[in-house]
Amino acid sequence: MPTHLRHATAADIPGIWQVRYSVTENTLTPGRISDEAIRASIEDIGRGWVIEDAGRILAFAIGIARTGNVWALFVRPEAQGRNHGTRLHVAMIEWFRTQPIDRLWLSTGTTTKARAFYEKNGWQCVGPYGRDEVRYERPNAARCPELEIR
Repeated sequence: MPTHLRHATAADIPGIWQVRYSVTENTLTPGRISDEAIRASIEDIGRGWVIEDAGRILAFAIGIARTGNVWALFVRPEAQGRNHGTRLHVAMIEWFRTQPIDRLWLSTGTTTKARAFYEKNGWQCVGPYGRDEVRYERPNAARCPELEIR
């Protein structure tokens, strides 16, 4: 049975946490972000997406509308290499096209595999972000129609 990409809902929060705490890069200490912050991010101030297989969430992404921030894009380690990150990225960039913002941005660890993924997908590193992260940016395709989604 193929995996299914769909919008995230508050009911997905437990599965989102399972994915988030399973990753080995850009780890997060439990309790730093609340369930309410996730809910608000996917329902009020942004949008979220999940990829699931037989009801189990394998990957998720969250984008914030007002700021153009890719707040999260994570794939379970055992599900990497199956195009889940690319599918989520495309869905998120398509959604950002509908938002009235000029630039998109995200941050990731200085030594993560995610850096190569983002660079391959049109993001440019613009410098340090905090103590051990870097910031990436790209124009929002809504403001630059000639940009293709990669």
